[in-house]
Amino acid sequence: MYQVPKNISAKFEFFPGFGFKELFFVLAGLSLGIFVYLILSIFTHSPARYLAVFIFTGLAYFLVIPGPDGNSVFSLIKYYLNWTKKQKRYLYVQGGYTN
Repeated sequence: MYQVPKNISAKFEFFPGFGFKELFFVLAGLSLGIFVYLILSIFTHSPARYLAVFIFTGLAYFLVIPGPDGNSVFSLIKYYLNWTKKQKRYLYVQGGYTN
């Protein structure tokens, strides 16, 4: 029988997958939601303005929380942007392609 070590995270996490970086993004979403709430308070006194706080905070949370494969939406967007910057021109043509 072999001893296989568990995956050990090198960063501090409040709960699995949620550390200081994720907390920063959620607090940034919360502050943006409060800012939009204050802007909406100038124009209306409807209770619907509280939704701005919940929407921006929830959106920030779901952008940074890792999924089952360990990637968050934010990291997938980063990977996609890096992929689009790479060269994708093929140097060789296979077969009988002629112009």
